[in-house]
Amino acid sequence: MTERAQEVKYGLLWKQEHLAPLPIPTGQPASDLMNIIWRKNGVYLDIGSFAMGAGWMTLYMGSVMFLAISVWIAASGDIWLSLAILAALGGGVMGTLWYLFIKQWRKPLYPPIRFNRHRREVCITEPGGEYWFVPWERVHAIAPRALSLNAGGASQHGSLVLWFPLKGQEYEDYAPNKEGWVLAVNAGGGISSMAQWECIRSFMEVGPEVVPNSSIPEISERIEREGYWGAWKSYFAQFVDEVKAKSVGPALTTLCGLTIFGIPWVVVLMSRKLEHIPDLSAPEAIEWSKPLPPEQWAKRSPELERAIAEQETMLKVVTDSPSSNKENV
Repeated sequence: MTERAQEVKYGLLWKQEHLAPLPIPTGQPASDLMNIIWRKNGVYLDIGSFAMGAGWMTLYMGSVMFLAISVWIAASGDIWLSLAILAALGGGVMGTLWYLFIKQWRKPLYPPIRFNRHRREVCITEPGGEYWFVPWERVHAIAPRALSLNAGGASQHGSLVLWFPLKGQEYEDYAPNKEGWVLAVNAGGGISSMAQWECIRSFMEVGPEVVPNSSIPEISERIEREGYWGAWKSYFAQFVDEVKAKSVGPALTTLCGLTIFGIPWVVVLMSRKLEHIPDLSAPEAIEWSKPLPPEQWAKRSPELERAIAEQETMLKVVTDSPSSNKENV
């Protein structure tokens, strides 16, 4: 069985939406929420995933918490207990976790996944250098999300999963348990996953002009110009502006980001890690990445043409409906 776009599966506390194939419009604007766009030009789009921000914030929060506990106990007069906690929890537990984090961060980046809109193909490159080309209309995009219940209440988790056939299996049908090349992005599921998927879908089906440019060069340039503390100054200025505007919620969120989670350092880490993004090196992949004259561009399949036309009509009806207009007023 081959799942198609708009098919939805339900289970206990989970939901799974299929966004492709066929890659039809989702109705959401393209938004690179997770900074997966590494390169973009008129021919191809490179995407990759370096998602270590959550790990950094968790470790930073744990370190701040243990340090605060140690300082509080020391201020209460029990210095030796404070030092014992700092050594056991701060040095033993957090030190080990920081070591594992740094070890993972130092690993080289995987080559990006390249989407070629002229050829309507995707180049998958393994870390070892092996590569193959997948037809664009054989790419599967899935947005699973799940609801978890705990003592703190209910929380929702979701992601965008891109599934590609393995080498030599490009034209075999997809199955839920079929092995493939997978890229998962923690976009949050639902609308967020649709907006992230639209970055890729819109590039291939509409054009590069509707897709946001990669923010990596801009962030790297700002870090290079202002130094490591530039990110902190920017967040602190944002906090001051929110306090002056009496925006209590945003100000508290920014303050937590500055003090508890160390979010500005995430920007610095991302910038340094993505400063030298790997490129495709195989001669055939380099030749495949070159532009083609318009008359040689690959065309949509008739099935996809019909599906896109039907979806665009449906989205227009929904947008123009009285209830939709009423909500937008």
